[in-house]
Amino acid sequence: MGINHSRALLAALLTAVLCTDATGQGSVPSSVVLRFGGDCLLAAHYESSVGPDVGRAFRGFTLLAEADIALVNLESPITIRGTKVPKPFNFRMHPRYLAALSETGIDVVSIANNHIWDYGREGLFDTILYLDSVGIQHVGAGITPEEARRAVLLSVKGRKVGFLAYYGGGEAPVASGTRPGVAGRDLASIVADIRRLRKSDDSVFVVVVLHWGAELAPVPDRLQQDFGRKVIDAGADAVIGHHPHVLQGIERYGRGVIVYSLGNFIFGGNSRATYDTGLFEIRLGAQGATYAFIPVRVEHWIARRAEGEDARRITQLMRDRSASLRYNLFTNTGNNAESK
Repeated sequence: MGINHSRALLAALLTAVLCTDATGQGSVPSSVVLRFGGDCLLAAHYESSVGPDVGRAFRGFTLLAEADIALVNLESPITIRGTKVPKPFNFRMHPRYLAALSETGIDVVSIANNHIWDYGREGLFDTILYLDSVGIQHVGAGITPEEARRAVLLSVKGRKVGFLAYYGGGEAPVASGTRPGVAGRDLASIVADIRRLRKSDDSVFVVVVLHWGAELAPVPDRLQQDFGRKVIDAGADAVIGHHPHVLQGIERYGRGVIVYSLGNFIFGGNSRATYDTGLFEIRLGAQGATYAFIPVRVEHWIARRAEGEDARRITQLMRDRSASLRYNLFTNTGNNAESK
């Protein structure tokens, strides 16, 4: 169950109810399930392939709707306005596909990435308005620096979860002064934002989403690993990454977990319509957080949970790409890791 629209009311009602076991004693509330996907771009090759079949990508796909909170990276503006900014590749999603995002259970999108400015400020403005119109929260870009760096704070089943998102700049401007843009991926800003979020409520579970890394690199470089660990040291509970367009490894570090890249989810930026990917799950329970990688197969632009040999192949890929990490989530003991 996501938290959009009427689901938010249901979550609030569930939070207010005291759970009672067979002995009449209060029991611990059920765990909170967070699920994350990578780059989502319902445009370009995707649009030319599926046309008006707006629900194609997620038809029968329930893994996001079944989560309490689901987040993906929205890799394009939602607009029919604006002018292409000078760059090699420009993308924009037609508003007709917005329903596919909301109906599949996506609650939050990161818009801190290198394509959110592809159609300038009009594209960014329209994206924010369209997302607001269907109740999808957005993080990582805004009309002002304060809005770009503002956390999304959600409460479900008595737990608070805060989201922050950042991009390093280059193809999209960093918001500054009166200029709209993204939240810049500099460590000082991230540390300050985490501290601000912690000050508001020290019990909040903090997720930092980073658009980073080299495209098509199977493993993160040393600078990326050091940066991710410093974000955890600063007080984040999880770092969720994307941009390389391929799956990268996952590690447990300190108090948290670092997912270096979740690759492409539904990504129309290239013509490849069939490929392997996955979701990352964090389950917040009474004893702390547990983690799971969920293999997903996209076939002809339709996402489905991978099973059988497909699931084994995708999971083994993640194991292999995690093997060189200092704190390998899949093989180190005591990390509460699993594949689902």
